[in-house]
Amino acid sequence: MEQLPEKLRVSLEKILETSNEHEEAYMQAENASVAQMWVAIGHLNEKVQNLERIVNAQRKALNNLDQDVNVNKHLDENLEESLRRY
Repeated sequence: MEQLPEKLRVSLEKILETSNEHEEAYMQAENASVAQMWVAIGHLNEKVQNLERIVNAQRKALNNLDQDVNVNKHLDENLEESLRRY
């Protein structure tokens, strides 16, 4: 992993540390490395869901302001435009 860029390496190390908290469980699986990946995916999915809840709460709060701005439309258009560039 030393060949990876610093930010990516640090990020992956954090994911591995979090996954290793469940080493006893995934080591009992028929394929421990695949089970470890599923544990990591589960943790990442949990983070994504938490971020989605935060974003939805912020969108709701912004839409309740006394302004004539549709936050959802604005954010969705920016996302769509950004995705088109890639």
